Amino acid sequence: MTMSLRNTVLAALSVVPTVHSAAHIPSVRSGNTAAPVLRARADCAGDPSCTCDVLQEALTGVNATVFPSDGAKYTDFEDENYSAACRLPAACFVNPKTAEEVSTVVKILSQQGTKFAIRSGGHNYIPGFGSIDGDGILVSLEALNSTELSADKTTAKIGPGNRWQAVYEALVPEGLIVVGGRVGPVGVGGLMLGGGLSYFATDRGLAFDNVKSYEIVLADGSIVTATADNSYSDLYKGLRGGATNFGIVTSYELYTFPVGEFYIDARSYSTNKTTEFLHAVAEYQQEGQLDSLSSISETGANILLLYSKPAQQPDAFSAFYDLGSYTPILPAFNGSFLNVLALTGAQFSTGDVRTYGETFTHEADGDMMVALYDIFQEEIANLPTGAAGVWVPNPIAASVATKGKQYGGNLLGLEEVPQQWYEWFITWTDSTQDESIWNISQQITQRCTAATKAKGVSLPYLFMNTAGKAQDVLDSYGAANVATIRKTAAKYDPTKVFQNLQNDGFLIRKI
Repeated sequence: MTMSLRNTVLAALSVVPTVHSAAHIPSVRSGNTAAPVLRARADCAGDPSCTCDVLQEALTGVNATVFPSDGAKYTDFEDENYSAACRLPAACFVNPKTAEEVSTVVKILSQQGTKFAIRSGGHNYIPGFGSIDGDGILVSLEALNSTELSADKTTAKIGPGNRWQAVYEALVPEGLIVVGGRVGPVGVGGLMLGGGLSYFATDRGLAFDNVKSYEIVLADGSIVTATADNSYSDLYKGLRGGATNFGIVTSYELYTFPVGEFYIDARSYSTNKTTEFLHAVAEYQQEGQLDSLSSISETGANILLLYSKPAQQPDAFSAFYDLGSYTPILPAFNGSFLNVLALTGAQFSTGDVRTYGETFTHEADGDMMVALYDIFQEEIANLPTGAAGVWVPNPIAASVATKGKQYGGNLLGLEEVPQQWYEWFITWTDSTQDESIWNISQQITQRCTAATKAKGVSLPYLFMNTAGKAQDVLDSYGAANVATIRKTAAKYDPTKVFQNLQNDGFLIRKI
């Protein structure tokens, strides 16, 4: 006999949680011993307003559920999304503060058949991924924002609602760091699930290659810990590429490592040196990037040269020194990783700025980089008034793929060659320009991809963290990896809660 909603939720909440062991022996938790009293009500049948009311009764605490009628408070939650185009009017925001509360939320959404989206930091610029309009509920993970060092300080458990700035501010004073985001305001959850490109990628692989364990809430509300060597090892492997297809991750346990001062050199080159500059990037990939302590981050004509120990003009960056004159953004110095964040965080847009971009990948090739930049410039010349384009080629060492294999393997299907993962995006403020900018975006990707294929340097991989809404990210991992993701999703979400009710994302249902 079908239980009433009241009895179902109370029964789920009444189970006493078990405690994860230090050795991460598989355990399952479910429920909350402090069960609130819910009023009995009929099945919501997917009605988001009704489900919001149920969630309000099930969760306690400040801002546990926020409604449009809450005015400025609701607007503040809505505005957490980085791109103004993603600030969609959810029926309500629900803000679980523990894994047990996330479990309660998942059970209620499943029982009521209500659409939902999941948001960590809100930096994804695709409307409907970390946002949802009035026909669904936005699950905000921002309250899951702890950073806890293990007793021996070899790992840190990090909540998905953290921003990387807060994580580093907790760890760097301890002389430690983890492989995480390059920009402080970015959220932990989205970056980790997408792979996560860091300043340490050449030496240590992607962020999710450095995860010791995941705590995750599955579709049935159970809370499990997945590691490489417990009975959830298949889930652990699936989370290294499978994104939000299996559940909601409530904690990432990352390996820590010592960190000291960096050599930091931020400089800007004239746009009339673009050809030389891009060839210098290609030269760096072939030679300088072999020094795994080095990394670069470029946006347009600006470049940040980083070396992960104190130095004076490391040889790894000789290709840029040979370019001649430049404008220092600030004099080169040796400083802490927090100094690095102070530079990169300033690049973020705020206010009413709308943002959208896409990605593609090719083998490192200086002439190709110049040709692609020219295509980008030709296309953004067609942008409507007030819109602007930003070109960000990310140089990726062959060792990024190698490290992924050495650290247990992931599902990205990366080839062990020097390559470029492009991150380009457009910013604008006028919502009436959305369609025009979408069309230009498609043209940029199509032309650039065609150019790399014509020269024989195209690679299939698409970087999830910077991909666009129509890009087949999972498919780019290769058939065998797609099959693994599909199999894992079927095992851990047999009723397809995260396929049928999750609003959008890089989901296996799309393949």
